[in-house]
Amino acid sequence: MDQDTSVAELLERAVAGEDAALDRLLLRQHPRLAGMLARKLPDHLRSVIAVEDVLQETYVVVFREIRAFRPQSAPAFEHWLSCVAEHRLYDAIRAEHAAKRGGDWRQVASQRPAASGTVVDWLEQVALHERTPSQSAAAREAVGIVRAALEGLPEHYSQALRLRYLEGLTVAQTAERMKRTEGAVCVLCHRALKRLHTALGSSTEFLGLRE
Repeated sequence: MDQDTSVAELLERAVAGEDAALDRLLLRQHPRLAGMLARKLPDHLRSVIAVEDVLQETYVVVFREIRAFRPQSAPAFEHWLSCVAEHRLYDAIRAEHAAKRGGDWRQVASQRPAASGTVVDWLEQVALHERTPSQSAAAREAVGIVRAALEGLPEHYSQALRLRYLEGLTVAQTAERMKRTEGAVCVLCHRALKRLHTALGSSTEFLGLRE
């Protein structure tokens, strides 16, 4: 009963906008959700779809929509989380099947939920620029803006984004490097992406960024 009461209190605070309360709820649910997705993930896709990456997408949706959730009960919240996670998994599965059928890359991309809007797109541009520097002055300027904002973040945020999006590590690999749990890395990456968007400030219009 004490644990149920604690969950109910955290849920009420999370819906009211307390990020730390939502973090605690998601970290509690992470092992259950990871196990559920692992059971539902087809064997032939285990090498290309990572459960932890699907969960990171799940948490983006939850962080965005938690204010609209009506905290009727802890089981209702768990059911909602499970539904969101399953939908993200099925989106990933459909995208992989479309890719294997030789589908148009734009169609495949549209089937994947965006992790954070175009903030992730620009992090990937930074990663590409570090491997093959662009000859375009405009591209160099844009990459420089994003890199400067990234370097200005608190160290744990900057490290998480560099590992995930510049080095291209999985959530599991990032967790190992940062000596954190995989659930904590999922939450941390989302927080870091929001901070990066805020840090870019007036540059978001120039970069065409959206949350």
